[in-house]
Amino acid sequence: MPAAQARLVCFAHAGGSAAAFRSWDMGPDVEVVAVQYPGRADRFADPFPEGLEQLGREVGEAIATLDGRPTALFGHSLGALVAYEASRHLERIGRAPVHLFASACRSPQVADSRPPIAELDDAALAAEVMRMGGTDALVLEDLELRDLILPYIRADFALLEAYAPVTEPLAKTPVLALGAVADPYATGAEVAGWSGATRAGFRAERFAGDHFYLVPRQEEVLATLRAALGAREGRG
Repeated sequence: MPAAQARLVCFAHAGGSAAAFRSWDMGPDVEVVAVQYPGRADRFADPFPEGLEQLGREVGEAIATLDGRPTALFGHSLGALVAYEASRHLERIGRAPVHLFASACRSPQVADSRPPIAELDDAALAAEVMRMGGTDALVLEDLELRDLILPYIRADFALLEAYAPVTEPLAKTPVLALGAVADPYATGAEVAGWSGATRAGFRAERFAGDHFYLVPRQEEVLATLRAALGAREGRG
């Protein structure tokens, strides 16, 4: 979208892909770009990253090759931490994002306190992911598809569970943390914890719904992001 004044780079949840954002339209002012993680969809043959920090750094390098339009990052669940690591890298190389939108995720300064699930057997892992919900959950009911997608779901949760808390906050990137009132995987306190992840300004917004609130509340979420970026409504 050459006429767009800004860019929004989107990062999916664990087990998700760029397709999670195919229906997102931020209007004429903002181009929406979705990150495709390795090991799935058109990157099925690519090796899984060794760490969440590595993944964030690699995405940050890719973002830095784009033109210099103001760029914001949006990440949901696991994607919020990948976006945070990409933001850290972009700050280090002088290309700080104009905003980081962190959705349904604990702060990067807090260790994951939930029981790990990456090492569960296939049936138990699939059951846990289906319990979380989201558009990928129904796919797991197909046993043939389950064999294809569980490896990258497992790899994503391994990244999440191995991620060590970061104590140094962002210096130049403001954070808007988004969460849902009935999300058991990212409580209000955990979402509010992002206030310590930046020195450049913070606020939080809460929506009705659960961990995947952004699916039924998509238009509300997009309106919130547009407002934060000062963008107009309307088809892009």
